[in-house]
Amino acid sequence: MRMIGITGGTGSGKSVVTALLAEQGAFVVDADAISHQVIEKGEEAYRRLVEAFGVEILDENGEIARKKLGAKVFQGGEELVQTLNACTHPVIYERMEQALAQAREEGYPLAVIDAPLLLEAPFCDLCDEIWVVSATKEVRLKRIMERDGIDQDHALGRMRAQRDWESYCKTAPVVIDNSTTVEEVKRQVMQLLAQKK
Repeated sequence: MRMIGITGGTGSGKSVVTALLAEQGAFVVDADAISHQVIEKGEEAYRRLVEAFGVEILDENGEIARKKLGAKVFQGGEELVQTLNACTHPVIYERMEQALAQAREEGYPLAVIDAPLLLEAPFCDLCDEIWVVSATKEVRLKRIMERDGIDQDHALGRMRAQRDWESYCKTAPVVIDNSTTVEEVKRQVMQLLAQKK
């Protein structure tokens, strides 16, 4: 089974590339969806996060409010990002392994991991190849603000909290430009799929 990891900075448009691959019959592992599941009340990552960040990250129902957690983490610098990752990554990795095992059992020829933090060890070890999705800073900023309903300062804070562009390029030689149209992205994706057949 061919395993492709999709990564890139927030707002780059990874989901567009993942959707195009799904249209080609890929089994998709959505790390962001898994990250939502593992912080639900009663989960191990939930307990770790409340211990690390306090009850102020909870909503009125005792669930983790992702916006509250995100604001605290992404405005707090690298140390708090590392704390968040330590609380969640081990559980996310385990769930990803389980999903990929299911894909193998079902005979999928292609599996895709869509993960913003794919390059953080050990996630990239699950992949045969890694594709980085890119977009201009202006495009990313607009997408983040519209998607998350936040102002420019908060959006910029989220962008700064992630890897810089150079570190993405050093790790993954395949770069897909998603600054323009879906048609252009599809052209790049189909070309990449054909190269490895």
